Amino acid sequence: MTITNGSFESALNKKNLIYLDKQLTMRSSADGSVRLIGQIDLTNGDAIADALHREWAKPGTATMDVSELEFIDLYGLRALALLSDMPLGQPIRLHNVTPALRRLLGLLNWPAFTIS
Repeated sequence: MTITNGSFESALNKKNLIYLDKQLTMRSSADGSVRLIGQIDLTNGDAIADALHREWAKPGTATMDVSELEFIDLYGLRALALLSDMPLGQPIRLHNVTPALRRLLGLLNWPAFTIS
């Protein structure tokens, strides 16, 4: 077993694992969404962007569940915003957005995101 974000994560439960580091776990869901758990910042933003670009190229990937995203800086938001250019240039749909992230996105007013 490995310890991730303060909880136990089975080493055998890698079927829907997209990305894993000390700060963030990224999983795909049966409905085609991507779930972000942990923190995104300058230290892992590029690696996360690479993993997301590979996942976003798959058909049916359309939304991100950010309910368990504890922290994201501007670099991390930029990494997510770049996905709106792939593959069809549509905005990224964010589900379960915390009030703090909703406020930040409102201040930035990026057309790359829609909140649902």
